[in-house]
Amino acid sequence: MAAQKTILAGVIEAIAKKLIDAEKILTELDSMGDADCGSGVRRGFEAVLASMGEISQLEIGDMLKKTGFTLAYTIGGTSGAMLGTGFIETGKSIGDIKDPSLEDWVKALESALSVIKRRGGNTRVGDKTLVDALEPAVATMKALLEKQENEGGAPLAPDLFLRAAFAAAQAGSDRTIEMIAKKGRASYVGERSKGNRDPGSLIIVIIFEAALEESRRYQ
Repeated sequence: MAAQKTILAGVIEAIAKKLIDAEKILTELDSMGDADCGSGVRRGFEAVLASMGEISQLEIGDMLKKTGFTLAYTIGGTSGAMLGTGFIETGKSIGDIKDPSLEDWVKALESALSVIKRRGGNTRVGDKTLVDALEPAVATMKALLEKQENEGGAPLAPDLFLRAAFAAAQAGSDRTIEMIAKKGRASYVGERSKGNRDPGSLIIVIIFEAALEESRRYQ
Protein backbone atom coordinates (compact mmCIF):
# COMPACT_ATOMS: atom_id res chain seq x y z
CA MET A 1 0.00 0.00 0.00
CA ALA A 2 1.19 3.53 -0.73
CA ALA A 3 2.69 5.64 2.05
CA GLN A 4 0.21 7.75 4.01
CA LYS A 5 1.93 10.89 2.78
CA THR A 6 1.19 9.92 -0.82
CA ILE A 7 -2.40 9.01 0.01
CA LEU A 8 -2.95 12.28 1.90
CA ALA A 9 -1.70 14.33 -1.05
CA GLY A 10 -4.21 12.53 -3.26
CA VAL A 11 -6.98 13.04 -0.71
CA ILE A 12 -6.31 16.79 -0.40
CA GLU A 13 -6.36 17.15 -4.17
CA ALA A 14 -9.57 15.12 -4.45
CA ILE A 15 -11.24 17.22 -1.74
CA ALA A 16 -10.21 20.40 -3.52
CA LYS A 17 -11.61 19.28 -6.86
CA LYS A 18 -14.91 18.10 -5.39
CA LEU A 19 -15.47 21.32 -3.47
CA ILE A 20 -14.60 23.47 -6.47
CA ASP A 21 -17.20 21.53 -8.45
CA ALA A 22 -19.73 22.13 -5.63
CA GLU A 23 -19.56 25.93 -5.95
CA LYS A 24 -23.06 26.34 -7.37
CA ILE A 25 -24.88 24.20 -4.80
CA LEU A 26 -22.94 25.77 -1.91
CA THR A 27 -23.87 29.24 -3.16
CA GLU A 28 -27.53 28.26 -3.42
CA LEU A 29 -27.54 26.80 0.08
CA ASP A 30 -25.93 29.97 1.43
CA SER A 31 -28.77 32.14 0.14
CA MET A 32 -29.90 32.75 3.73
CA GLY A 33 -26.41 33.93 4.62
CA ASP A 34 -23.90 35.93 2.61
CA ALA A 35 -24.36 33.80 -0.54
CA ASP A 36 -20.57 33.77 -0.87
CA CYS A 37 -19.82 30.30 0.51
CA GLY A 38 -19.46 28.69 -2.92
CA SER A 39 -17.19 31.34 -4.41
CA GLY A 40 -15.07 31.53 -1.27
CA VAL A 41 -14.61 27.78 -1.05
CA ARG A 42 -13.78 27.61 -4.76
CA ARG A 43 -11.19 30.36 -4.36
CA GLY A 44 -9.63 28.66 -1.36
CA PHE A 45 -9.36 25.22 -2.88
CA GLU A 46 -8.10 26.58 -6.20
CA ALA A 47 -5.27 28.09 -4.14
CA VAL A 48 -4.71 24.68 -2.52
CA LEU A 49 -4.51 23.00 -5.92
CA ALA A 50 -2.03 25.63 -7.07
CA SER A 51 0.11 24.81 -4.02
CA MET A 52 -0.03 21.01 -4.31
CA GLY A 53 3.53 20.83 -5.63
CA GLU A 54 4.76 22.36 -2.38
CA ILE A 55 2.21 20.66 -0.12
CA SER A 56 3.02 17.17 -1.41
CA GLN A 57 6.70 17.59 -0.46
CA LEU A 58 5.92 18.24 3.20
CA GLU A 59 5.45 15.73 6.02
CA ILE A 60 1.87 14.81 6.94
CA GLY A 61 1.36 17.29 9.78
CA ASP A 62 2.81 20.14 7.74
CA MET A 63 0.77 19.15 4.67
CA LEU A 64 -2.39 19.64 6.69
CA LYS A 65 -1.24 22.89 8.26
CA LYS A 66 -0.17 24.35 4.91
CA THR A 67 -3.57 23.43 3.46
CA GLY A 68 -5.33 25.05 6.41
CA PHE A 69 -3.35 28.29 6.27
CA THR A 70 -3.95 28.52 2.52
CA LEU A 71 -7.71 28.16 3.06
CA ALA A 72 -7.79 30.65 5.93
CA TYR A 73 -5.94 33.28 3.92
CA THR A 74 -7.88 32.89 0.68
CA ILE A 75 -11.48 32.02 1.58
CA GLY A 76 -12.06 34.65 4.22
CA GLY A 77 -15.08 34.94 6.50
CA THR A 78 -16.46 32.17 8.66
CA SER A 79 -15.91 29.41 6.10
CA GLY A 80 -12.22 30.27 5.81
CA ALA A 81 -11.78 30.44 9.57
CA MET A 82 -13.53 27.14 10.25
CA LEU A 83 -12.06 25.13 7.39
CA GLY A 84 -8.63 26.59 7.95
CA THR A 85 -8.85 25.78 11.65
CA GLY A 86 -9.92 22.22 10.91
CA PHE A 87 -6.91 21.43 8.75
CA ILE A 88 -4.45 23.40 10.89
CA GLU A 89 -5.48 21.81 14.17
CA THR A 90 -5.51 18.32 12.66
CA GLY A 91 -1.98 18.95 11.41
CA LYS A 92 -0.84 20.28 14.78
CA SER A 93 -2.12 17.17 16.51
CA ILE A 94 -0.42 14.83 14.03
CA GLY A 95 2.79 16.82 14.48
CA ASP A 96 5.91 14.95 13.40
CA ILE A 97 4.29 11.51 13.23
CA LYS A 98 5.27 10.06 9.86
CA ASP A 99 2.87 7.10 9.85
CA PRO A 100 -0.14 8.03 12.01
CA SER A 101 -2.28 5.23 13.39
CA LEU A 102 -6.06 5.32 13.22
CA GLU A 103 -6.00 6.36 16.87
CA ASP A 104 -3.70 9.28 15.97
CA TRP A 105 -6.11 10.40 13.24
CA VAL A 106 -9.17 10.16 15.47
CA LYS A 107 -7.44 12.13 18.24
CA ALA A 108 -6.37 14.76 15.69
CA LEU A 109 -9.90 15.13 14.36
CA GLU A 110 -11.27 15.33 17.90
CA SER A 111 -8.82 18.12 18.65
CA ALA A 112 -9.78 19.97 15.47
CA LEU A 113 -13.48 19.63 16.28
CA SER A 114 -12.95 21.02 19.77
CA VAL A 115 -11.15 24.10 18.47
CA ILE A 116 -13.70 24.66 15.70
CA LYS A 117 -16.53 24.57 18.24
CA ARG A 118 -14.73 27.01 20.51
CA ARG A 119 -13.82 29.41 17.70
CA GLY A 120 -17.41 29.30 16.49
CA GLY A 121 -18.65 30.66 19.80
CA ASN A 122 -19.09 27.31 21.58
CA THR A 123 -21.03 25.90 18.64
CA ARG A 124 -23.01 22.74 19.35
CA VAL A 125 -24.86 20.09 17.39
CA GLY A 126 -28.26 21.58 16.61
CA ASP A 127 -26.94 25.07 15.81
CA LYS A 128 -27.10 24.30 12.08
CA THR A 129 -23.41 24.53 11.21
CA LEU A 130 -20.69 22.23 9.91
CA VAL A 131 -20.45 20.83 13.45
CA ASP A 132 -23.74 19.00 12.83
CA ALA A 133 -21.92 16.85 10.28
CA LEU A 134 -18.40 16.82 11.72
CA GLU A 135 -19.19 15.85 15.30
CA PRO A 136 -21.23 12.72 14.40
CA ALA A 137 -18.49 11.67 11.97
CA VAL A 138 -15.76 12.00 14.58
CA ALA A 139 -17.91 10.33 17.26
CA THR A 140 -18.58 7.40 14.95
CA MET A 141 -14.88 6.92 14.21
CA LYS A 142 -14.06 7.12 17.92
CA ALA A 143 -16.76 4.55 18.77
CA LEU A 144 -15.42 2.14 16.13
CA LEU A 145 -11.91 2.51 17.48
CA GLU A 146 -13.03 1.93 21.07
CA LYS A 147 -15.04 -1.12 20.04
CA GLN A 148 -12.04 -2.60 18.26
CA GLU A 149 -9.80 -1.94 21.27
CA ASN A 150 -12.30 -3.53 23.66
CA GLU A 151 -13.05 -6.58 21.53
CA GLY A 152 -9.60 -7.13 20.10
CA GLY A 153 -9.14 -8.97 16.83
CA ALA A 154 -7.65 -7.72 13.59
CA PRO A 155 -7.14 -3.96 13.18
CA LEU A 156 -9.96 -2.21 11.36
CA ALA A 157 -9.32 -1.02 7.82
CA PRO A 158 -9.19 2.74 7.22
CA ASP A 159 -11.87 2.25 4.58
CA LEU A 160 -14.32 1.12 7.26
CA PHE A 161 -13.66 4.24 9.32
CA LEU A 162 -14.13 6.54 6.36
CA ARG A 163 -17.31 4.81 5.20
CA ALA A 164 -18.79 5.08 8.67
CA ALA A 165 -17.68 8.70 9.04
CA PHE A 166 -19.12 9.63 5.65
CA ALA A 167 -22.48 8.03 6.51
CA ALA A 168 -22.59 9.79 9.88
CA ALA A 169 -21.69 13.14 8.32
CA GLN A 170 -24.38 12.70 5.65
CA ALA A 171 -27.01 11.89 8.27
CA GLY A 172 -25.95 14.88 10.33
CA SER A 173 -26.11 17.17 7.33
CA ASP A 174 -29.56 15.83 6.45
CA ARG A 175 -30.77 16.77 9.92
CA THR A 176 -29.79 20.41 9.38
CA ILE A 177 -32.53 20.77 6.76
CA GLU A 178 -35.21 20.98 9.44
CA MET A 179 -33.14 23.04 11.87
CA ILE A 180 -33.38 26.75 12.59
CA ALA A 181 -29.98 28.38 12.31
CA LYS A 182 -28.51 29.65 15.58
CA LYS A 183 -25.13 30.79 14.30
CA GLY A 184 -23.91 32.97 11.43
CA ARG A 185 -25.84 35.21 9.05
CA ALA A 186 -28.48 32.55 8.46
CA SER A 187 -29.52 32.92 12.12
CA TYR A 188 -30.74 36.45 11.36
CA VAL A 189 -33.69 35.11 9.36
CA GLY A 190 -34.90 32.82 12.14
CA GLU A 191 -37.65 30.42 11.06
CA ARG A 192 -36.96 31.10 7.39
CA SER A 193 -33.67 29.21 7.68
CA LYS A 194 -35.67 26.00 8.16
CA GLY A 195 -36.01 23.77 5.11
CA ASN A 196 -32.52 24.55 3.81
CA ARG A 197 -29.45 22.32 4.29
CA ASP A 198 -26.55 24.05 6.01
CA PRO A 199 -23.77 24.59 3.42
CA GLY A 200 -21.00 24.04 5.97
CA SER A 201 -22.39 20.62 6.82
CA LEU A 202 -22.38 19.72 3.12
CA ILE A 203 -18.73 20.74 2.89
CA ILE A 204 -17.91 18.21 5.62
CA VAL A 205 -19.88 15.51 3.78
CA ILE A 206 -17.96 16.23 0.58
CA ILE A 207 -14.63 16.13 2.43
CA PHE A 208 -15.33 12.67 3.84
CA GLU A 209 -16.75 11.46 0.53
CA ALA A 210 -13.64 12.58 -1.34
CA ALA A 211 -11.35 11.03 1.28
CA LEU A 212 -13.24 7.73 1.04
CA GLU A 213 -13.21 7.61 -2.75
CA GLU A 214 -9.55 8.56 -3.04
CA SER A 215 -8.36 6.19 -0.31
CA ARG A 216 -10.00 3.28 -2.13
CA ARG A 217 -7.63 3.84 -5.05
CA TYR A 218 -4.73 2.72 -2.86
CA GLN A 219 -6.22 -0.51 -1.51
